[in-house]
Amino acid sequence: MKSYLNWSVGYSDSALSIPKEFFLANVPGSVQLDYIREKNLPDFRYKDNIKNYLWMQDKYWVYSASYTPVKKENENSFLIVNGVDYKYEIFINDDSVCAYEGMYKKQVVDLNAYSQKIEIKIIIYPAPKSDLDFVYAETRDEANQCCKPAVSYGWDFHPRFIPLGIWDEVYIYTTKKTNYIEPTVRYELSDDRKNAKVFFENGTDNSDWKFFDPNGKEIANFKGQSKELFLCDIVLWWCNGYGNANLYHWLMTNDEGESYEGNIGFRTVELVKPSCTWCELGKYPMTRNTPPICIKLNGVEIFSKGTNYVAPEIFYSEIDYDRYYEQLAFIKNANINYIRCWGGAIVPKSYFYDICDKLGLFVWQEFPLSCNNYLSTKSYLDVLHSEATAIVNRVKFHPCLMLWCGGNELFNSWSKMTDQSLALRILNMVTLKETPEIPFLPTAPVMGMAHGAYDFIYEPERIEVFEALSNSRCTGYTEIGIPSYSNIDTLRLIAPCEELKIREDEIADFHNAEHQKRWILERYFPSTDDIEELIGESQYLQAIGLQFVFEEARRQKPYCSMVGNWCFNEPWPCVDNNSIMSYPNSLKPAYYNVAAACRSVLVSAKIHRLVYVAGQTLEFDLTLLNDSLCKIDDGRVNVIIQIGDTSENVLSWDYKNVKINTNLFGPTVRYSLPFVENAETVKIILESGAYSSEYTLLYKLPNAKQNAPIKLNSLDKQKGDAP
Repeated sequence: MKSYLNWSVGYSDSALSIPKEFFLANVPGSVQLDYIREKNLPDFRYKDNIKNYLWMQDKYWVYSASYTPVKKENENSFLIVNGVDYKYEIFINDDSVCAYEGMYKKQVVDLNAYSQKIEIKIIIYPAPKSDLDFVYAETRDEANQCCKPAVSYGWDFHPRFIPLGIWDEVYIYTTKKTNYIEPTVRYELSDDRKNAKVFFENGTDNSDWKFFDPNGKEIANFKGQSKELFLCDIVLWWCNGYGNANLYHWLMTNDEGESYEGNIGFRTVELVKPSCTWCELGKYPMTRNTPPICIKLNGVEIFSKGTNYVAPEIFYSEIDYDRYYEQLAFIKNANINYIRCWGGAIVPKSYFYDICDKLGLFVWQEFPLSCNNYLSTKSYLDVLHSEATAIVNRVKFHPCLMLWCGGNELFNSWSKMTDQSLALRILNMVTLKETPEIPFLPTAPVMGMAHGAYDFIYEPERIEVFEALSNSRCTGYTEIGIPSYSNIDTLRLIAPCEELKIREDEIADFHNAEHQKRWILERYFPSTDDIEELIGESQYLQAIGLQFVFEEARRQKPYCSMVGNWCFNEPWPCVDNNSIMSYPNSLKPAYYNVAAACRSVLVSAKIHRLVYVAGQTLEFDLTLLNDSLCKIDDGRVNVIIQIGDTSENVLSWDYKNVKINTNLFGPTVRYSLPFVENAETVKIILESGAYSSEYTLLYKLPNAKQNAPIKLNSLDKQKGDAP
């Protein structure tokens, strides 16, 4: 049985001094939010209010609660602490019972030695800040000797604001058991993936177990501590777009009124080199040219279409099941099949993975290392080893787990780590020991993969994304982005729009107004300071650019087997950003273009530039992009060019004999653009039923001035199964 406590919190200048005042604390929560609420202070998201709250991260914070045991005969009580941020010490009646550095290890404190009223105190130390010789103060360098999210120390989409507090559940657990053990269910698959042996473990003598198939039919029940069950003709778990996310459900209850439940999904996942990359090694023995980065799910090489995910809020204690579900449902409906949980952010709460299991969303899980040189001091390695073990144990039973990754951008000039760095060797060791069936990458990117670029125009060459990506050859594009301004409602969270000059303004700069470059917009549109026009122009470039990015990466299959945009979401209101969702949960037009580009099967046009002039030849290549494991029937594509009010069917392509899970390249379309007055766009419409696609490009007459401003409502939502 669980019992929750009433907590208060206060701060002091040292671990030994007593806070001058205590006030109500939310648990889960954060000390900063508790203090802001208690003192009725302004919203930290508004303007630059955060600057007034930074002092809190350098104080000692004391949580206090009392508990009076009411135990029956043979009952035992435990204090369960699921997550504290970050370095802390737990006291029971002034006895120190636990001292720990880290966020993810579950602490279980035996309370049976205490029979009277119990005073519980959790002291949280100031935010850790590395002071190694090369560390620059007030930068993310200060996170290089801890396992806190590096993003909290300041990033291009996140202010410097370092949370502290009890971020996950804390409760008293009363049971007849003499120790605290949670039941687990794991399995072993036969080599042909048709049968499975299921292991039910860590029950009690009076535990009642039930096991259900994906349709909810009970297929087994038994009593006892443990059991081995052999299943024939199982159904496998598949990621989004490749099949159903089939989950078997288990339920365990006992006569104490306790119940536990969970899901398992039968699947195998491997990280392999596409066969076409081996031939580049040449005649003689030499190092590998590319790493294995192609996901093989249940023996099938899939194309991984993903997005990078960060915490939806600066304070992770504020994230609940509903908030996760809303965002993850959007991701599924965008036809995406994997999420990269970026190493600069927090490892999500457990129900994040429960939702991904159900929605068929693979999770690329990184450890909390990002863009730093995590030097091998003994104190850091000890913390990392403990935290890595705790993270793996939180996640390892979820079928959505696609791969482990050491962290973000560690093999670069700013990080200077290698696969010989002890931190990465520890992570490889821990994951191999606990989850030998799950692949491990030391970092992303590794040789052959790409991060960036993050703009519509690639510098210094100043070429558009269409040309740049067409001339690129990578096995995976695991971070690639195009910026836009946020939606107008998000900007209003920062300041009144009449006060917010999003191009030259200190408040705008504080909210990360550094991605969208003025000269890029003015290359295509008249100069303006109208906020809605700027939003429309930038969001148009983001939408058409990301649509091309996903489709072009898929055209490069099988050499390329993975693409993921940076990023899906952000944790606070930014003026402009690379995300396709504005804070908190507002979709941008690019979301719909990405959803269209990620359908399992679609007809695609490989465009070469954004602006076309009357009299020029509009040229593009047709491809049937096909990631489906089902047979594609023969069909026809009608190519329609629409300029203003004029429309012409310029070509028809009959495609036949499409191989399963294989692209089919079609003809090149060439069309001489007519002169049409008052037209601003040229649309390419590829009609092919459910596989249809559209592209809106810019159109001009010779010697005409720049195109008119793009209005928000001028962007048509692309076809795709999006909400």
